[in-house]
Amino acid sequence: MSVAVVIPLFNHERFIAAAIGSVLGQTRRVGKIVVVDDGSTDGSVEAVRKIGDARIALLTQANAGAHTALNRAIGEAGDCQFIAILNSDDLYHPQRIEKCVGFLEANPQADVVCTNLRLIDDAGRDLAADAPQARWVGRVWAARRELPAWLGVANFAKTSSNFVARSRWLLDHPFRPYRYVHDYFLALEAVFERRLAVLDERLLSYRIHGTNTIKADGAANVRREVLRMNFDFLRELAPRLKTSPETRRDCAEYFRALAGNHADFRAELFLCAVAQLAGQGTPESLASLCAPDYPELTQPPNRTLNDTGKLKNSTWVRLGRSLGFLRD
Repeated sequence: MSVAVVIPLFNHERFIAAAIGSVLGQTRRVGKIVVVDDGSTDGSVEAVRKIGDARIALLTQANAGAHTALNRAIGEAGDCQFIAILNSDDLYHPQRIEKCVGFLEANPQADVVCTNLRLIDDAGRDLAADAPQARWVGRVWAARRELPAWLGVANFAKTSSNFVARSRWLLDHPFRPYRYVHDYFLALEAVFERRLAVLDERLLSYRIHGTNTIKADGAANVRREVLRMNFDFLRELAPRLKTSPETRRDCAEYFRALAGNHADFRAELFLCAVAQLAGQGTPESLASLCAPDYPELTQPPNRTLNDTGKLKNSTWVRLGRSLGFLRD
């Protein structure tokens, strides 16, 4: 069995049959479907049991969070070469497995692939193009650039449903215990290891409804978790930042875009926390940033303020003019 689909399930009695149906209808056959119910209190478990397909393995557990259900399901599917994730309220395009797994088979340098997506409502209908969520996704995909900077603009993958990966990579990178951004952290790991590929085809339907997790507890909690996630990410990246100019460049591009674009990242609070941490150190700690180890110190300066011919209307140049530092 080369391909498995794992489905974390929680209180989606209305949607789970359609989700599994979209897996059963794939143009490339799936060998195993692992459903882990995370303590549902509705009829979700019974809805799965009614689907008569021997490939479905249903596991149940007390409620422990989506990341726990995902990691358990991935462990159960680890004997397959590829694992695709599908949340219990989303749907696959019929060719999703064929195209995503086919891409991974043809491109050994990639371990994870995600795709463009369409948005549907609770009845499975396409959201109108002028719906706020549809406009937002459209803007995110129109802003496509190098992957580190693009992730700074927004989590373009949008959902854990959007990952198809080699099983060994997912087993080595378990989902972290976040409520809202476990998919975002996994995307960051894949991008900074240069193992993520993106297909610009709408091969996933992401369902918008009143009980989407990210809507459940309010924006402030999401923003707190985005801050925590980025500190966790920096902490884990620290050894590579010290030794890899490429990683430092990618990280700078990511945080530059994050501070300027991401709706749920509060740069002022991030800087406040960084300042508090810096206060625990000493100025002498900066002495370790010496030229032999950090070639960036000997590179030419950023030319944003100097290249006025090319960037004469940039924000920095306008600011320079207003302060008298630059003239036309």
